[in-house]
Amino acid sequence: MKKYILCLVGLLLLGCSRPQKASPVPPTEQPAPTPAPTVTVTLVPETAAPETMLPETQVPAEDERIVGHCLSILDELPCAVDLDGDGILETVDLATYVAADEYPRWALTISKDSQQKRFETDIPYDMPYDLFVGDLDEDGGYELFFHGDLASDDYLIYGFHSDLSCLFFEPDERAVRWEAPRESNVFAGRIEGFEDGHIVIEGVVDMLGTHWGIRNFALGDDGVIGPVSTVWTFNDEIEADRLLVVTRELTAYKAAVRKDPGEAFTLQPGEKILPLASDGCERLWFETAEGKGGVLLLTPDEENMWLIDGVPEAEYFESLPYAG
Repeated sequence: MKKYILCLVGLLLLGCSRPQKASPVPPTEQPAPTPAPTVTVTLVPETAAPETMLPETQVPAEDERIVGHCLSILDELPCAVDLDGDGILETVDLATYVAADEYPRWALTISKDSQQKRFETDIPYDMPYDLFVGDLDEDGGYELFFHGDLASDDYLIYGFHSDLSCLFFEPDERAVRWEAPRESNVFAGRIEGFEDGHIVIEGVVDMLGTHWGIRNFALGDDGVIGPVSTVWTFNDEIEADRLLVVTRELTAYKAAVRKDPGEAFTLQPGEKILPLASDGCERLWFETAEGKGGVLLLTPDEENMWLIDGVPEAEYFESLPYAG
């Protein structure tokens, strides 16, 4: 496994707190993907120590800065880059620490001169992970994103300002079914990439089974990350794994208008539906085997996961493909 340099000078553990609620990012339709530009970052060879970093005059030129996009720097650590735009290089690196459960986990470090800031994540050192850097809000300072797997595809995303203080995520509809909405400095999912200033996140929607979906997010002017695409679009590779067989009459609605579920119609026993997308909190869009589209209205229920017209979801289908 790749060895990382651990700087032991001036350790500073950062906490994350937010004094007041920020305005949400208004949802819009998901934008068309745009290719990421070619970018240049000044890197430190893995064998080099901080004192051998490139001189300040070799900071990337303004037109080479990563504006509107991010890139992975995992294979280039330690990485020397001007995070805050002041003309002085910081060194970004990962190191391990021993958590309370005595298991090694990853910590993100930023060193500048003789100072070092450090944030300890919950991600085990031997699980998949990645680290990204880029200027998403085009303010001249870089944002950092770290994601990693806790266990069996239980990914978490951390976001940071250039000084390693935490970025916050809007309340996640998938996580507020049983509790009050609240902002968080961690988000359930993994980063798939970046498109025109948007973070493309892949996450799990547990509704009529466990389905992986894609959704675009953006960093707002208030420093809060929120969704810009309206729904999680399911992207499971094998569509047959998502086909559900109806076992009793099931009320669905035409899906032409998002705010209004539209005219009701009835799915009959034996019909098959393919889940396509979900808002994660009450609606699931589908298509029948004949190509007819519709939406189901679901209500969260702690005992049965979801109810449809007051009936547990499991009573409407032959089986539901929930993971685990």
